[in-house]
Amino acid sequence: MSTAPKRGLGRGLGALLGDSSPLNAPGAPGAASAGPPVVDAIRQIPVDRIRPNPHQPRKTFDPQALDELKASISEHGVLVPILVRERGEGYEIIAGERRWRACAALRRGTVPAIVRASDDRESLEVAIIENLQRENLNALEEAAGIAELIDSHDFTQEQVAQRLGKSRPAVTNALRLLGLPEAIKALIADGSLSAAHARAILAAPQAQRVDLAKRAAQLGISVRALERIVAAINQPPAPAKPRPANGSPDDREFEARLREKLGAAVQLRRASNGGSIEIRYANETDLIRIAEILLEE
Repeated sequence: MSTAPKRGLGRGLGALLGDSSPLNAPGAPGAASAGPPVVDAIRQIPVDRIRPNPHQPRKTFDPQALDELKASISEHGVLVPILVRERGEGYEIIAGERRWRACAALRRGTVPAIVRASDDRESLEVAIIENLQRENLNALEEAAGIAELIDSHDFTQEQVAQRLGKSRPAVTNALRLLGLPEAIKALIADGSLSAAHARAILAAPQAQRVDLAKRAAQLGISVRALERIVAAINQPPAPAKPRPANGSPDDREFEARLREKLGAAVQLRRASNGGSIEIRYANETDLIRIAEILLEE
């Protein structure tokens, strides 16, 4: 691997962090002086002198994606250097842990890297942005990274939103996922539920969230259908009205067949222009059961 400078890599990440980043601030340690920008040199660093960042937002690495990366590195080498900072007698990864893992698995002696002066906050920022650019974090990993920036580095939600190129509501919604029960987080982490499913579940009463999540994952309920189920749970049933004494035999037969299918009390109400069908349910669990029948495709 040539030691010629890699054009644009450092500046690209710096631009994403914004001009207010301490690394880019005038007079900051390592800041460029007036004149042409300083381009970081690529160095070949022994793989065994590098360690992962303990605050890396990504907690899971897709084995298949890692195998594909290993195959690519075997064929073409590491095309994009990793980003590290000096820590003790070695180096700590700022961005590029997947590439480092792939090189270690391939038993490569060195990996191309750019050494950057960076504090904990800046290192975490770059790690989150790099992961979002190259391979999406799952919703919980992203939320945990955002929470780390806020809790440990005194960022506001507005500042995090600006840094990551997100809206303030998107950051708020991401953080809400961290308050979900562990059983629901596990379903998000393994891909059984999306972040949109989780946000819909957050609108349900707390005692019913886990059951809703498990049913949604098992039955493959769409986000829109789940939102309708949650809305129905949150809407108290209307008081029962006296049943009209009249009704044709066809109406009664229709009600009987629907009762048999749904396992619930059903009443057809006719009016001069249209009408309605009333379905009674005993509790929220019964409502979910009926909704699943009605939403079957």
